[in-house]
Amino acid sequence: MNKIDKIERLNDEEFKSAICKVVSSSGYQNVECLADNSIKAKNISPLSSENYLFVFFPFHLSGQIETSRIKEILIHKQQQTSANALYVVSKFHISNGFEEALTAESMPFKVNYIGRDRFIKLLDEHYPEFWRHDDLLLIAYEKQFATEVSQETELRKLKFSNEKCQKLLNIYIEPRLYHFYEDRFTKTAVRKRVDTEYILLDNKSSIISGSAGSGKSTLLKRIGQSLIEKNIEIVDEERNLPLYISASEIFNLNYGILEVIKNKIAQQFSDSLEVLSNTYKLHLLFDSIDEFDDENQKSIARQLQEIERKYSIKYYIGTRNSDKIISLFGENLIASFSIERFNIEQVRRFVSSFFLGDEFKANNLLEALRENKIIDKLPITPLTLSLISILYEENDFEIPATITDIYDNFNALIIGRSIVSSKIDFIDISFKERILSLYALEMLQSKEHNPYTKDEFIKFFKDYYSGKTLPVKEATLEEVLDYIVKNTGILFIKDNRWIQFSHDSYMEYYAALEIFKHQRIQREQDLIDNFFDPHWQNAAVFYAGKSKDMPDFTKKIAKKLSNAKHINQYLSGILGAGYLLQALYQTDNVLRKDVILEALELVVKSNDVYMKLASDDFPMFRNYKIPILQLMNVFFFYETFNSITVKEPLKISFRELLEQYNLRESSSIGFKLIQLAFTLDSKRINENLELEEVMNTNVLKEPSLLVLTELAIDLLGKEKYKDYKNELKKKYYNLDNLRKKIIELPASKLRFTNLDTISSNKEITLIVEGKTDAEIIEHAYYVLTNGQSPYWKINVSGNNGETGSAHDVSQTISNAFPLLDDTKCIIGIFDHDSAGLQNFNGLKEINFEKVLNGTRKKHKSGEIYAVVLPIPGEMDNYFQERQEFNFFEIEHYFGVEFLKERKMLKANPIPGVFEIYKNKKTLFSSEIRKLTDPHVFRYFMDLFKEIDNITKVEIEYVY
Repeated sequence: MNKIDKIERLNDEEFKSAICKVVSSSGYQNVECLADNSIKAKNISPLSSENYLFVFFPFHLSGQIETSRIKEILIHKQQQTSANALYVVSKFHISNGFEEALTAESMPFKVNYIGRDRFIKLLDEHYPEFWRHDDLLLIAYEKQFATEVSQETELRKLKFSNEKCQKLLNIYIEPRLYHFYEDRFTKTAVRKRVDTEYILLDNKSSIISGSAGSGKSTLLKRIGQSLIEKNIEIVDEERNLPLYISASEIFNLNYGILEVIKNKIAQQFSDSLEVLSNTYKLHLLFDSIDEFDDENQKSIARQLQEIERKYSIKYYIGTRNSDKIISLFGENLIASFSIERFNIEQVRRFVSSFFLGDEFKANNLLEALRENKIIDKLPITPLTLSLISILYEENDFEIPATITDIYDNFNALIIGRSIVSSKIDFIDISFKERILSLYALEMLQSKEHNPYTKDEFIKFFKDYYSGKTLPVKEATLEEVLDYIVKNTGILFIKDNRWIQFSHDSYMEYYAALEIFKHQRIQREQDLIDNFFDPHWQNAAVFYAGKSKDMPDFTKKIAKKLSNAKHINQYLSGILGAGYLLQALYQTDNVLRKDVILEALELVVKSNDVYMKLASDDFPMFRNYKIPILQLMNVFFFYETFNSITVKEPLKISFRELLEQYNLRESSSIGFKLIQLAFTLDSKRINENLELEEVMNTNVLKEPSLLVLTELAIDLLGKEKYKDYKNELKKKYYNLDNLRKKIIELPASKLRFTNLDTISSNKEITLIVEGKTDAEIIEHAYYVLTNGQSPYWKINVSGNNGETGSAHDVSQTISNAFPLLDDTKCIIGIFDHDSAGLQNFNGLKEINFEKVLNGTRKKHKSGEIYAVVLPIPGEMDNYFQERQEFNFFEIEHYFGVEFLKERKMLKANPIPGVFEIYKNKKTLFSSEIRKLTDPHVFRYFMDLFKEIDNITKVEIEYVY
């Protein structure tokens, strides 16, 4: 029964009682239910006290009603009660015609209306209990369930207030869920975007996989709450009874699932499981069974399958290792779902919800996350976002200043979890942490940070602990290592062989932890020597954040920056210095100033290199103007040092450089002053004195710096900058001719003159059937990555670059081996149509072997792949058993409705299957490349994920 039906079926007394409850809950006082279908109430404020009268009518109020009679009733009741305002209330829809007719009666007081739809909204807001069913015992359990799951949060283990934890519990961002299944006709693996409702409606029990902190537990709780909400609408069927079961509950009852279930229901119900399973539909929500050893996992799987068969119970299991858990239950007997990491939009919604009412703070944190590339560097999950938000709220310091604190808390949660193994039960937390930190440093020190095999991993620790007393009572070292690998989520077994960190940042954090706690004397110099290596640099930032006050380390980093030799080191040094100084925010500001000055010198060196590249007619910088090259460097510094934590050392740097400039009017120093001034004047730091000082020096008499400043003013777009720009035009009008030269002539023409004062190769190649395929795929990638250039280049098969075919793709990749070297990869993409499948299947087995049944092949001797366009689960009707009945092409990714609107579809005898008009493809491609809405291109994600899986490249898409 829906809400409208429930309202309209109420009898008069029930309706009156519900109105009374809403009025009372809405803040009115002295609420009195009168005998004549009306309710009297007062609205009392410090300045006034007004009487309100709610008059309800048990029939439809439409334009056919005689409004004069209604007017008489209302006037009579108003006179009796001296009401200041009246409400006409009905459990049915009140028509606009009725309201207009009654208004036309010109009554001597204001009349408001509460019809059915508005009343439903009021019930939702002020009296949600109204919608509950009448099973009092179940209602009591539902309240207890809500209380239980609200208390089950890992964040409560940390030293954060209950208020902050509760705020986070109230935030729920719908996860990006994907369902994985095999098409029953083609035996092809399919990946389909779904929502929580899809999981609830699936008849099978479910496996929900995701990385540590990705929100598996939260999703399971949400499933339980959704099941309870559905009980409102259930009348004649079994209502839902969700049971949330933790790993510790299973462990405490010796892995007996039936005993766990009976123990849970006994806390609220006196009936047996047999009786309850006939009364309700039981849903078991398992937080995880990853922590258990193989034998106990197998036992749990057997028990659940037996319980499911006997009691018709549905279960949901959270896991970090879906392949293993699915193998225990059988792929055809359980549905598999995966939680994807947060995308940019989900991050925005989470932060906005946390800082509700403080838009400035929310936007500031989001801006910091984007500018500092944190979303790319960290495993962005609900848990890490929670830690980021709490720490930012507490001290106003954004990442990377707080990155070590975030990981310290994350570490405490992950390795501090309750142990559910009798042998491992009393392992000291510091020992588990030491295992991770030793291995992380070992990986960081290796040449390419390659992981160990399982055997090498075990041997490494056996060798290390040889002759040492282990803090383990019953378990062996090998058992402890196995437990840590399988149950922390920090490590995982890749390809059933390699022990790998689940995210690079874990390796960097734990390596920094090992150095800070145990090997500072031996290994601190390694962090300095390898500072230009991104992994070592990130470890150095984590290391700095452990203390935040490291004067000697800061001095050594400044010296390291001064020894940079080439462009990669310049850029890496600028980036690393900015992040490091934010982590070292308690270190002496004069020492941090020295690092800033070295970073500014690197910016000048970078500018020299860019000028040379432009002069050499390097493709990327061809025809670039001097101000553009300078602006690239200015913004790189701006984004890296734009943090309140480096405000003071930036100001000190400015003072020192200004003194030097006043002694010697150097354009290079002026260039540095401009960078500092704009960075200090950012919205985040908000110090504008320095920029005003620059305007009043001779710095802008240098034409290139004048144009640079004008460009920066335009791009940063502050309103007050308009006055600055007008002032500059008046003050330096005599430089207009030089200005014009700098703006119009490329840097290559001006190098070494008096004005010179201060497509890349891609390793992946895609081969597609036709030109429009290439145009559409490339544009879709740009849109779905927020304007990023693809990491692959895309070529059209055939000889003329215009009219390739599936046959040409086949020929190209069949003959591509001589073009390969060790670092390159070629991927031929075939349409999922008759010609595409024919040519894909026709690739000679002597050269190509199947990698993924029916959709991917690989050359036996090199990185050459053949891929059939993956069909989204939402379009699985395009999978057809007979080859000649397949018609899926690139254009189909836009969906039926979108294509119909553009008259791109040609009817086909197969229901729901359409062909693409070939002669409209060129015009369609042209139109499509004007669109920038990611939703339009959402189905291309299946293709891009396929390419990313082959190339092992991780991309952050916006959809």
